[in-house]
Amino acid sequence: MIKKIFIIGIMLLTVLIMCSCSAEKKVINEPEITQIRSICNLATLECYYHNVAKSVKTAGEGIAHWGEKERKFWIEYTGVAKVGVDMSKVTMEMDGTNVIISIPDAELMNISVEESTLNEESYISSADGLNSNKITAEDQTAAIENAQKEMEESVKNNSALLLSAQSRAKDLIKNYIDRLGEVSGVEYKITWVYEDGEETTKINDEAK
Repeated sequence: MIKKIFIIGIMLLTVLIMCSCSAEKKVINEPEITQIRSICNLATLECYYHNVAKSVKTAGEGIAHWGEKERKFWIEYTGVAKVGVDMSKVTMEMDGTNVIISIPDAELMNISVEESTLNEESYISSADGLNSNKITAEDQTAAIENAQKEMEESVKNNSALLLSAQSRAKDLIKNYIDRLGEVSGVEYKITWVYEDGEETTKINDEAK
């Protein structure tokens, strides 16, 4: 009888040890591309800028326009440029604990005018002549559109701003992967792949 109790005790102890070992197994959380793309979307930078749209309303020709003056006018307003990484172009591969992430250069995503900054004080113009040379809404709209095009080119050529947006996305992605590694007890290494036209550059995160 004592022998049977001893055997049963050994069996129960074995089961408890097995359960304990099973419970100690850590769940490995691997990075997910959907999360990485969401991070890229959140990393988009919004840059506010003060802009001035300038234009000239020339005087008309002919008798009907006698007394008209050439009029200069300008419009001051605030614009918003959104700069970030196109998340649809971001890809990820897993090679053991090495996470290979392909990330494109940052680009101008959108540029717009803060409509709330356009008011009566925003519009300034030179004096009119004896014969009115009216500055129309179409004239003002065209001036703002031209100013926005110039600002768009300025942002696209601002390499420091574009690099800052890409670096922001990379830092947030790295923090996400590092936290997963801490929870899972895994040390992930990141290799960044940069696509520049036909040229591809790979840089290990540790080499930075």
